[in-house]
Amino acid sequence: MTPEESPRQGGGRTIVVAALAVLATLGVALLIYSLVTQVGEPPQPELSSGSTVSDGGGEPLAIPSSEASEPAEQPATEAPTDAAADPLPSAEPTALRIPSIDVDEQVFPIGLGENGELLAPRGDRANQPAWFEDSPTPGETGPAVIEGHVTWGGDPSVFFELGGLQVGDTIEVDREDGTTALFEVYDTARYPKDEFPTVAVYGRTEGPELRVITCGGDLGADGHHLDNTVVFARLVQN
Repeated sequence: MTPEESPRQGGGRTIVVAALAVLATLGVALLIYSLVTQVGEPPQPELSSGSTVSDGGGEPLAIPSSEASEPAEQPATEAPTDAAADPLPSAEPTALRIPSIDVDEQVFPIGLGENGELLAPRGDRANQPAWFEDSPTPGETGPAVIEGHVTWGGDPSVFFELGGLQVGDTIEVDREDGTTALFEVYDTARYPKDEFPTVAVYGRTEGPELRVITCGGDLGADGHHLDNTVVFARLVQN
């Protein structure tokens, strides 16, 4: 100890050094935590070109009712006809299961906003899938439509893994009449929102089908995803 250095000064310097060491350790721990908890990229199908019918590029989707009632002239792909199941009577969906991506959630109905856009799940139900109540019920003839978020509040949401579904994967929809509609995936696609194939997704079909929709692609300047991922499935025999 030098003549100018008192024991109190030396002890203070030791405390400062120890505090800095603790802060450095805490900083490293926080860095590691942030790296391991970051939301990764969800799986996404290749980008496809949609039909000439556009949803206006908004988020969520706009569904022109006059176009949604027309037959689908440009489907993403034709649904297989082998082993197709007979239509089921009308019964609203209550739950959705997609075993290959570990989805098992309750389903609630959702409608259109004032501007004709399909409303998105929010609030306490933000991470649940929603059935578009103006579409057929799952199992009826026509395309039943279920939507959900890919992320919500910066975290993975119910359909974070939806883009990873493969042809042949199954989707189960429980219905309020106690039955379960079993669907088989026959196509997945990703579309720019300004080229969304409204007729192919919402147009009439010969048999019972299902469309599962979420967002995808990069984020735009407004923080919304630029694309939509769509899964096409048809009802099969249980």
